[in-house]
Amino acid sequence: MQANRGDRKVRSVVRMLALVLLSACMTACAGKTAKNSVFWPGAPDLPRIQFLTAFKDSKDVIGEKKLSLLDVGGTPDIFINLVKPYGITSANGKLYICDTLQADVITVDLPNKKMTRLSGNVNAGRLKKPVNVAVDARGNIYVADTSRLEVLQYAPDGSYVRSIGTSKDLKPVDVRVDDLYLYILDGMTSQVHLYDIAGGDYVKSIGRNDDPKRNLAGPTNMALDSKGGVYVSNFGSGRIIKLDRDGNFHLGFGKLGSSFADFTRPRGITVDETGLVYVVDAGAQHVQIFDDRFRLLLLFAGPGTPGSLNIPAGITVSTDNLDYYQTLADPDFKLEKVIFVVSQVGEHKVSVYGLGKKEGIDYAAEEKKTMEDVKKRAAEAAERRRKLEEEKAAKELEGGETKAAAPAPEPAAQAADEPVNIPWAGKAAGATPPAR
Repeated sequence: MQANRGDRKVRSVVRMLALVLLSACMTACAGKTAKNSVFWPGAPDLPRIQFLTAFKDSKDVIGEKKLSLLDVGGTPDIFINLVKPYGITSANGKLYICDTLQADVITVDLPNKKMTRLSGNVNAGRLKKPVNVAVDARGNIYVADTSRLEVLQYAPDGSYVRSIGTSKDLKPVDVRVDDLYLYILDGMTSQVHLYDIAGGDYVKSIGRNDDPKRNLAGPTNMALDSKGGVYVSNFGSGRIIKLDRDGNFHLGFGKLGSSFADFTRPRGITVDETGLVYVVDAGAQHVQIFDDRFRLLLLFAGPGTPGSLNIPAGITVSTDNLDYYQTLADPDFKLEKVIFVVSQVGEHKVSVYGLGKKEGIDYAAEEKKTMEDVKKRAAEAAERRRKLEEEKAAKELEGGETKAAAPAPEPAAQAADEPVNIPWAGKAAGATPPAR
């Protein structure tokens, strides 16, 4: 009798433990296996971007990996979460994320289910308010700290190496690096300071021009392209300024506003290997993608949809580990690259999107059709404007009211000036933001 009661207790405990583990596994697996199938642009346009997943802490990253009977009684994983992330970069298959409230840099390796803190964030290497981070080709980590007023360098293993920028009065709001220079975006002087990457010595500053429209104004974030271009998003003017390493002005586009290619609060910016420019707007809470001529291709992740952003900041684009991220996408949507965007608040601290194309669709052919439609509408709009001008001139010749304003063109006349969601197979279409 006692033995039976003992057996029943054991079986009851085993059942309860199994239910707990099953429930935990179902909860952990839900975010990994659910296919929301949220695409941009929406139907009937052909999709180019899919929302894949999001994470906020080590439970999301590790998932069900540790949920097994073998782990009962083992050493628990250290819980790591993101509180108020801002800057992000990707290198060697990993993500490096600045958390301003925790004063730390978190490294995330999604394919290998790892999330770690910066080991050198102690003593002389202690961070106060890290806002942006860069990683060089050797794996060295550079962190812009707006409270320490310098950039801190850490070795690939995370150990503290040195501080850069201590010889100047500056407020580093972003940092980037290439084979020649370390670029520090200074929010105090609205300039970009270049330092020798080897010795850490100051070289020069760029960003000031005779024309105020070509100057940086309240810069927040910075990006580099593969050809030496320096792109800076400016909160003060709502503009993106492109310079070269010598400070020569190449182009400025955008303005404060809510129309296509405008920005309300421009933040994170990045340029991928093909020259596409991605700009985060914290006010509109979406990302706009431009081609290398700054024509608007697409915007995505706007409010009100799964995969939306919440006061977004940093952004990075990667082609690493595509096989892994492909498992998160729809089977017939083949990824070309992956986009990571930080939200400063909310449940989705880092949202992951795949850029690709649906299989079995001739995007180039669809693009050709769209381009033909764009040209047709543009020609029709031009013809309407020509007729209006002819009518106005005729009235003037007949002694009509010469001071009368010309009739307003029909709304359709402006359609060709707006960006068009195209399949985006090769070269882009859409409006070109005016260079100012």
